[in-house]
Amino acid sequence: MLTYIDVHLIYTLPIIAVLASITWPFISRLELFKMAFVCTMAFVYTTPWDNYIIFHSAWMYKPKNILAVIGYVPVEEYMFFVIQTVMTSLWALICTRWCPACFNFNYNKTSYTLIRWIPILALALTAIKGYNIAVPGTDTFYLGCILWWSCPVIMFLWYGAGNYFVKKSTSSAIAVIVPTLYLCWVDRIALKDDVWHINEKTSLKIFVADDLPFEECLFFLITNVIIVLGSMAFDKSHGLADTYTFDFPLRYSASWKYNSQQMRAFVTAECDMSPSPVNDIKHCLNVLKTASKSFDVASLVFPAGVRLHLIILYAFCRVTDDMIDSEPNVGVKKQKLTLIERFIGELFADRSADYDVKKSTPRKPQVDWQRYRKELTDEELSCFRAISRISFYLPRKPFYELLDGYRWDVEGKVVQNEADLMLYSSYVAGSVGALCVYVMMHKSGVNIDDDARHDFVIRKAQQMGQVLQIVNISRDIVTDSETLGRCYVPAEYMDDAAADLKVLCADRKPWTLGSDKLKTYATRMIDLANRHQLESLEGIRYLPYEVRGPVLVATDIYRGVACAIQASPTYPRRASLNKWDKILVGVNSLYVKSLRYFFQTERCKRC
Repeated sequence: MLTYIDVHLIYTLPIIAVLASITWPFISRLELFKMAFVCTMAFVYTTPWDNYIIFHSAWMYKPKNILAVIGYVPVEEYMFFVIQTVMTSLWALICTRWCPACFNFNYNKTSYTLIRWIPILALALTAIKGYNIAVPGTDTFYLGCILWWSCPVIMFLWYGAGNYFVKKSTSSAIAVIVPTLYLCWVDRIALKDDVWHINEKTSLKIFVADDLPFEECLFFLITNVIIVLGSMAFDKSHGLADTYTFDFPLRYSASWKYNSQQMRAFVTAECDMSPSPVNDIKHCLNVLKTASKSFDVASLVFPAGVRLHLIILYAFCRVTDDMIDSEPNVGVKKQKLTLIERFIGELFADRSADYDVKKSTPRKPQVDWQRYRKELTDEELSCFRAISRISFYLPRKPFYELLDGYRWDVEGKVVQNEADLMLYSSYVAGSVGALCVYVMMHKSGVNIDDDARHDFVIRKAQQMGQVLQIVNISRDIVTDSETLGRCYVPAEYMDDAAADLKVLCADRKPWTLGSDKLKTYATRMIDLANRHQLESLEGIRYLPYEVRGPVLVATDIYRGVACAIQASPTYPRRASLNKWDKILVGVNSLYVKSLRYFFQTERCKRC
């Protein structure tokens, strides 16, 4: 005979185990807090209601099928409040995490108002009707109790997150329907085995399937809507804070100030905000989808806030690099470099040191946007505006190192040896690696606990950037030659440097050198990268745990390009991994290789 605890051991807890094994790399501090908060609210809100309806005999349990009773409710029922919430929350995470929250904001004032208030009015009327028909001992008691109990909390959540829920209607529906169908199936099994019983006198006696009353299906549907809405309320409020950084400046923490900020974000109607930041982020994402497909894929596994700000950072680096590379005239190159340098100077005009960041309330940088509107394309301007909104927690030194790399390109300096290659890679990519650390730390709400460890992590991030840049250079020998007339292969690798550099830079005919020679150059640079690659990973253990796996994924996807070059019998025009190869590399890195970093002692402390 099936007991209530058997239902959990056989049907609910194993599902949670499966979902947890799938989602654990994506469960950040924020996700844990969100899940714990929703579970707590579900438990607190449901406990008195459940006691009330069992007291009035809507549900009944045989003593032999339960472990114990607290109040009028079996212990296993209390367990179910948490089990269902965790199960549905994990499933909702799988369904809804893949698109940046800001892309699902509704800026149409009319539709926003209608979507917010019409359902709230309907729910209010339904709650009143439910209260009126919830008469103990009547056939509408159970239905009425479900309605008056559930509608107020849905109204509250709908006020802040209803538009967001509708914008994500497909993923929202899947997040709700799948666990609802599963729990209805489990409920039917339990009802047939008499684990619990629904009182016919307080039920409409309408059955959706054999032994499955309509009220039970409605109960699971409504409770899953509440759980998913609750999760989306968090996503919406944090998405708003991630997008409008000056309006919601506090980063994640367990403080009362932070939670008050997020409640303010929850009740804020995005239609009252300017859509400009979201439009700028869309431009940033378009830049990366075109110019940096590897990062575009790798970024999917980062926590939402980290991912959004990494998109902004990478897009700015990408678009400024293109401003220099795509301009054939050296004089114009220098003008653009001066423009970028002036902009960076304006961003960090209030800084007192290279690594000084604004941990208190951020101040908008004083930027002459009218001037930049005249000198930049719409796409470039969007990336500049986007980086200005997150620059308050970024240090200035890596940006000036990035400028040194651009200056190297403008001046057409030759990479004489491996030391030059490492230096150039440090300028254009090591700097970005250091900035990524600041994004990850800030958006995860943690600090590195001492200066020595901070310096170590920054050095390793710079080293990782160097490794990835050298791999990119080894891949792009032909592309750099044909499109830019540039060569980053160390001259010391060449038998006749003058002749080879003329072919690559002046003539722009790289294939004249022959595939074997190009492959030799690429292989030697990859060997250099390999000597630094393992060392660069040593800093991962000191990062917030939720970004360790994603960092490894990003690294391994880029490193997959090196493997493709080495595996090719001849030098490929542009080695790359196809979509499925990237997914396989990502899965292996996220679920297998990253395990070693999750068993390291975390040496970061909460802010």
